[in-house]
Amino acid sequence: MSSDQIPVVMKEVFRYAGIPVSKIENLDEETKKLAEAAVEKIKSVMNPRASYVRFEIQIDDTKDRTSQSGITSKPGDSSKDLPVISFSTYKLASHDLSKNLHDCHSTYLFAATLGSAVDKEIQKASRINPALSVMLQAAGAMFIESYCDTLEEQLLEDEKKDCNVFVPRYSPGYGDVPLEVQKMFFEILSCEKKLGLTLTDSLLMMPEKSVTAFIGVKKSIL
Repeated sequence: MSSDQIPVVMKEVFRYAGIPVSKIENLDEETKKLAEAAVEKIKSVMNPRASYVRFEIQIDDTKDRTSQSGITSKPGDSSKDLPVISFSTYKLASHDLSKNLHDCHSTYLFAATLGSAVDKEIQKASRINPALSVMLQAAGAMFIESYCDTLEEQLLEDEKKDCNVFVPRYSPGYGDVPLEVQKMFFEILSCEKKLGLTLTDSLLMMPEKSVTAFIGVKKSIL
């Protein structure tokens, strides 16, 4: 997908920049032009790429299960007390993710990035024009979410042929799904090789404007 195919949503740029929706209509021209310039700059340097794979899943919410090997859970949690999502050879213990994937028969593991040039542009602006840097950050956040939304819509078109629908994306680091799960995404999707992504010691992704997520698939209710 080219940069021109990713929708621009200006209200999201302003939202990510911390500007309340109620104030957008009355913004001064200087702020509007700064936001537009930031969008054009990010659009000109980003290199959107994605990788994903679809697995059938099983969810075991049996209480008091015997501790199982190979289960990833949040540090300090007892995996035997949490529902376990199984796919391929992987197991993940999580109450929140199992709730998100309730009634799903499959899930996509999904990773997307805008590329390293976006980070470099933001870092450069932070040294010489802090106001522009804020808008570049906001524009980058808007573009990565818009890119993910657009890819999801394309995947959904194929799923609709089998009367399937998606549940909302769910990313590692939210609820009781630890950032440690990022390692699983990197292993399954070859994120470093295919997308140029790396993980920091604190398990954050670089480039910064990148996303990993589960996208649950379930039958539509007619």
